[in-house]
Amino acid sequence: MSAENEDLSGYSMLDLFRMETREQMRVLTEGLLLLEQGAVDAARLESMMRAAHSVKGAAAIVGLEPAVRLAHAMEDVLVAAQEGRAQLDASGVDVLLGAVDVLQQLAEADGANAPRGNRIAATVAALGALHGQGKAAPAAAPPPAQVPTP
Repeated sequence: MSAENEDLSGYSMLDLFRMETREQMRVLTEGLLLLEQGAVDAARLESMMRAAHSVKGAAAIVGLEPAVRLAHAMEDVLVAAQEGRAQLDASGVDVLLGAVDVLQQLAEADGANAPRGNRIAATVAALGALHGQGKAAPAAAPPPAQVPTP
């Protein structure tokens, strides 16, 4: 999206999020398809990780928590691949492409046709499994113990 050539003042934050997501999903999809063909390099992984990071930030701004979790899980996988902790074979690329689809559906959803929590949780878990996390979303910390007052 080229903000310097286009007046974006008439768009809502959600519209801007959707435009940003479309652009970043294009970057991810193109990178993943090249990765699937064996064309992996550090620069491509970096641009894909940045795309996931951008979507995560944009989703946080509009308060779309499921998209934040999903983009964060994608970002984690791509960082692990950059660091050599995850190998992205054909099945791993398929998981990431599926995550791109779910993320795009979340961005475009008007409520009724949004992906359900089960699908999002399953996708996040599948992403976590790609780099040995078992589940990509960390468990919530237990509440602090209540200290009785004397």
